Amino acid sequence: MSTRASVRPEVAMTNTPPPMPDYPPSAGAWQAPDVTVVVQTEVMPEPSRWDFTWLQLGRNSMAVVVSVVTAPVWAESLIAVREDQHVAGAWFMAGAAFCVALWLDHSRRRFLTRVLVWTTALGAIGALPVISELVHLLTGSRS
Repeated sequence: MSTRASVRPEVAMTNTPPPMPDYPPSAGAWQAPDVTVVVQTEVMPEPSRWDFTWLQLGRNSMAVVVSVVTAPVWAESLIAVREDQHVAGAWFMAGAAFCVALWLDHSRRRFLTRVLVWTTALGAIGALPVISELVHLLTGSRS
């Protein structure tokens, strides 16, 4: 007796599996979910291209006013470093203080940290030869 004789001829010829039995529908049959579609008809206005709020004019102007009082003290310190050591030491000290002030202002976002940023910037401008150093940096000439 061969195994081919035990298989039904229609299944063997079409090479398809036998039909599945008809199971009764279960109580937890899948139902289509309720779908709600919301259409928003309001159009959001485009932001203005002339938005200068990132400048924070009020906060910066008040910080500059306070820094005009505190910057000469920092400038005197930088002048003392420039006279005792060298211009490069004063530039390093001014740059390091400015970077620390910027980092503090970025991390804390307080009025006093913004005053510190402006104090270090204005003190360095008042004490160090900014224009001649900028010319030297760009051209390489000391004369």
